[in-house]
Amino acid sequence: MNVTTESLARVDQHWAVMAVGESERIRGLTLASVRLVAKAVGAQLTLDIPEQRAGDEDLLSRLALAYEMAAIEGLGDLLNTTSGDPAMRDQCAAGAWRAFEMGRVMKAPVETDRRVLHLLHLSALAYCGDRWTDLRRWYRDEPALCAIPSVADAAWDRRLLYRLFECWVRLFRKQDWDDLDRIREIVVGLREDQKEFEAALLQSGNDAEDRAMALRLVALYHWAKASELLSEYMLQGEPVGINALLSKHFDAAIAAATASADYQLELLMRWLHAASIQMVAGSIWRVAEAARRRCRSRRVGWSRSRACPCTG
Repeated sequence: MNVTTESLARVDQHWAVMAVGESERIRGLTLASVRLVAKAVGAQLTLDIPEQRAGDEDLLSRLALAYEMAAIEGLGDLLNTTSGDPAMRDQCAAGAWRAFEMGRVMKAPVETDRRVLHLLHLSALAYCGDRWTDLRRWYRDEPALCAIPSVADAAWDRRLLYRLFECWVRLFRKQDWDDLDRIREIVVGLREDQKEFEAALLQSGNDAEDRAMALRLVALYHWAKASELLSEYMLQGEPVGINALLSKHFDAAIAAATASADYQLELLMRWLHAASIQMVAGSIWRVAEAARRRCRSRRVGWSRSRACPCTG
């Protein structure tokens, strides 16, 4: 999947983007470009920066939302790689491209939970918008934004969230194989922690609050399982039918988040689901390499001059 100049031009004409206003759209895109360049060059160059306005941050936020709305219209088609509408897939990718372009130069939240959700949301947009190279550069330039929160004294749901945040930072950056292998260890550790921390969180004494928290935990558990399956697939090329398994767990996470009225988590699950499908599609070469490694390990007694039984 490649975002083209033509698909970007088309998404610029989407009704949600046009509602922001043409002049404001142009200003917003200019601001995003100038802020990015200014951060890169620092004081080394004098830039022709547009006059600052009090509402610039709000403009970037509104424009990012408008582009994301355009992207969401095609999200189902992006997930259905075989039967989806190609034009809507292009719209989704182009909208996600633009939304990330706005989001990465906006002021990031400082509060831990909001920072975690903000980074994961923008990361998923970047991946779905074919900007994973820009995403990895953004990670390198913003180490504080990517910092893994401490789980010391954290409630069980936050412990889950912070550990899953670490898993997905590793999935998005993929510095080495250890990044992927560590994810399985994290999820195994969460299963052990569940025995110790879960019960106390579900005994607030308020039935409605306990029910909402139970649904939140269900969403987080399915997210954790999807994360584990995805890392396993990217390492080993297994399990077979990975897309169906990811859909099963992300759909369950979305349903639980919706039932608990946690709409921010629901939207994040939708974007991470789409990003995971893109990761699977982009990891075919990894799967082939894993298959070759397994094949070589099974070739006991085979002559080096003979063809591998899996390939010829």
